[in-house]
Amino acid sequence: MEEKTAVNGQAKVSVSRDQMHAYLEVYPPSGEGQPCTFEQAMQALRDNGVIFGIKEEEIKRALLQQNWGNQMVVAEGQPAADGCNAEIIYHFPLPQERVNPKVDEKGNVNYYDLGIVYNVKAGTMLVERTPPTDGETGKTVKGEVIQARKGKDLRLPRGSNTACDEQERYLYATVDGNVALIDGRVVINQVFEIRGDVDYSTGNIDFIGNVVISGSINSSFKVKAGGDIEIGGFIEGAEVVAGGNILIKGGITGGVKGQVIAGESIFARFVENARLEAGKDVVIREAIMQSYIKAGNNVLVNGNKAIIVGGVIQAAHEVEARVMGSQLATQTIIEVGVNPHYRDEYQQITKSYHEKGRTLEILNHNLQVLQRSGIKPENLTEKKRMELIQMLDQYKDVRQQIAQMEERMAFLENEFQRAHAARVRVLGIVYPGVRLTIGQAIYIVNDPIKYSQFILEGGEVRLSSLR
Repeated sequence: MEEKTAVNGQAKVSVSRDQMHAYLEVYPPSGEGQPCTFEQAMQALRDNGVIFGIKEEEIKRALLQQNWGNQMVVAEGQPAADGCNAEIIYHFPLPQERVNPKVDEKGNVNYYDLGIVYNVKAGTMLVERTPPTDGETGKTVKGEVIQARKGKDLRLPRGSNTACDEQERYLYATVDGNVALIDGRVVINQVFEIRGDVDYSTGNIDFIGNVVISGSINSSFKVKAGGDIEIGGFIEGAEVVAGGNILIKGGITGGVKGQVIAGESIFARFVENARLEAGKDVVIREAIMQSYIKAGNNVLVNGNKAIIVGGVIQAAHEVEARVMGSQLATQTIIEVGVNPHYRDEYQQITKSYHEKGRTLEILNHNLQVLQRSGIKPENLTEKKRMELIQMLDQYKDVRQQIAQMEERMAFLENEFQRAHAARVRVLGIVYPGVRLTIGQAIYIVNDPIKYSQFILEGGEVRLSSLR
């Protein structure tokens, strides 16, 4: 019988083209040959340059008899991890996120609030840039380094009135204004411009700076500005509030909800059935009709018609017009010599002063009752002791409030005495039906009076010539 040749088992190693995988195929022994050993398999890997990512458990599995002849992955490389790209994070809502009618919890849609304006203060952080990363290198099964691709960098979208830090990580507003994204850049506009009317296409406007409107402000809408408001058209039954001046090329017509309030002055062509308040002057070119006007300085109607008819006009210093009242004896009230804002404040303080006085009397009475009872504080129950402490604190607080009110009332009363420089100037004619008040003195016009001014002398309203 012929003796079989003894051939030991063998290990064959192959490597993928990208060198990221090594495969082991174990051949069985023949005759009296010995199976392939773990050490032989490891040597085969080394002979083929495989030195990284070796999986010993997989090698042991490949050496099992049931896996002879199967090609098995026994080493894996580590892929490179590419770096992350820089990212731009906006810390304000983008227009597509905010410009929509607001819907409340009940599903009601508010078409007056579209979110068209987004105010920011100087120093507000607007944009954050997360820097790109370098990534992590990888290795092939042969130990060769695989370079990672660095992430792509981005620049901060810096526009006008913005600034970034030294590392260009953050973008900040350098002025107060409306933040906008224009041509991919973040800009801060100190003037908010509307090319058209304020209506359902814009919603209400609430802006930190100046507002310029080429059209009109329609009824029931609101426009508020921290600075000036300039209007190319009209104000029609709207609520308009400015910290600075309000300039209207057209006129102002009021309504139930309409009012125009300026921290500085109001300028318009005419006013009809409207409520106006100005910290300084109200200057009208043609007419004020059936309106309620308050001015911290003057109310001046200085055009060719220059008429004031109907309503109540209050100014701290001067009211001037060509015509006051009408031939129909329309009731027209003109009050000067007292800042109307002071007058309103005095009335409110007086009301509150009396209320606080009554509260103080009640507290004082309760404290006196406790004192007359002869019960010492240390003998009171904990609850009664806390009530006493609270009563004493309230008494002290109300007394302090009353003292502050008395001081403010004294200041306002002193201001009311400074009416001697106030005047009403009639450049044409004042008709019966007009009631003039200077300081505390009242003058009722019973007959037409031309080309005169009314001043305060000796505590009474006197007529004098224009000068």
